[in-house]
Amino acid sequence: MQDADDQRHQGDADAAGNGGLQARLVRLLGGRPLSVYGVLLAGVGVLVLLLAIVVITARGDDAGQGAFECLDVTLQEAEAAITHGDVERITVVSPTDKPETGPIKVSMRLNDGYCRQLPQGAVSQPDLYYIIGVVDYYNQSREGEQRISLRYERQPNIPKELLATATPTATALPTTTPAPTATLAPTPTRTPRPPTPTPPPPTPTPTVAAPRSTPVPTRAPVAPPSPTPRPSATRAP
Repeated sequence: MQDADDQRHQGDADAAGNGGLQARLVRLLGGRPLSVYGVLLAGVGVLVLLLAIVVITARGDDAGQGAFECLDVTLQEAEAAITHGDVERITVVSPTDKPETGPIKVSMRLNDGYCRQLPQGAVSQPDLYYIIGVVDYYNQSREGEQRISLRYERQPNIPKELLATATPTATALPTTTPAPTATLAPTPTRTPRPPTPTPPPPTPTPTVAAPRSTPVPTRAPVAPPSPTPRPSATRAP
């Protein structure tokens, strides 16, 4: 009998303790029932679960695009896709430990969901910088229109071959074999001819002066003699 009374008193004490705890909770919750907060917690849990599903799905899409559909593209093709408005997002990847190295990889997410990537590595940085500039100019020149999202990422454990810069390789010049020198046949020594005697200069011929002509004295003209008239014959009477 004593044991039964003790158990009853213990049950009453437990009930009183539970009721006091519940009463304290009700006072802490502002007099609202616990069911209201249970519904709120359930709703928060559902939202967290949906958010986790969305994040996992987005990461899976990005991983799938990068692994299977991120095809190579040339610099000219990438520029044409940007200027035509076919690009949704540009992702620029640089090393985590040395971001000052610059971009190592640039990938493009197109409006149709596909992915394209430019040539990777430090040797391709001039092209990568050029594409980043094209995207920036596109966004600045088309205010109010569709803008391309430019996202920068830093990744660790980038392969060393992508960080290596191009070093000029010295090209060995071909060794030219000298052509054999032709042996010249000995040239017979020619006996020089005796010099031709120089003829003596011609003896100058003395110039004989022409004799002067003696002037002939001019004679005075001689008048012809007048004819002597003949005596006329006298006839006899």
